[in-house]
Amino acid sequence: MNNINYGRAVKSCLAVSALLLGLHTAAVAGEGVGDNTFSIGPRATYSTPKDADEGQWSPGAQARLHLSPALGLEASIDYRKNDYGTLTTVKTYPVQASLLGYLLPGRGVSPFLLGGVGWYYTRVDGPFGYSDTTSRFGLHAGAGLEVKLSRAISIDGAYRYIWLEDLASKDEDALHKNYQDSGSMVTLALNFLF
Repeated sequence: MNNINYGRAVKSCLAVSALLLGLHTAAVAGEGVGDNTFSIGPRATYSTPKDADEGQWSPGAQARLHLSPALGLEASIDYRKNDYGTLTTVKTYPVQASLLGYLLPGRGVSPFLLGGVGWYYTRVDGPFGYSDTTSRFGLHAGAGLEVKLSRAISIDGAYRYIWLEDLASKDEDALHKNYQDSGSMVTLALNFLF
């Protein structure tokens, strides 16, 4: 089994396991998704850049503010590190802001649609003291599923497709930016509800 199929199999297995666990627990939770105002928690992110042979898992965190049971705002940050030999390291910090629309608000299990913006900070450290930091703007859209496990905990999984601005159009105004760089991101999160 090649690495791409293995990664997909792991993601599918985790998503199905989380869904089955959540469906059982949600039946007795008593409250629905979106009934709490605020949540915060850790997440794992599997990202696959454009033209990459395979993706990789990385840690992150997210916070959500529910404006109503059907509408929420999410802020998140992730961390990804790639080593290219012993001399070059690339660290990326995706910072995203998303609007979430819940399709079944107030239920124990609710799918949602999401869309938003992101800033992607990248630092490259290379040989002979080379260091360069860049940031790029991006847009994203996707969908997910949140499952409330208890009055204080929920889990969710989401898929985002990301369009990043091309470095050559970085100084252009919003109407003239080029968004040809792209990729996808899958997140699995544990949310502590308040």
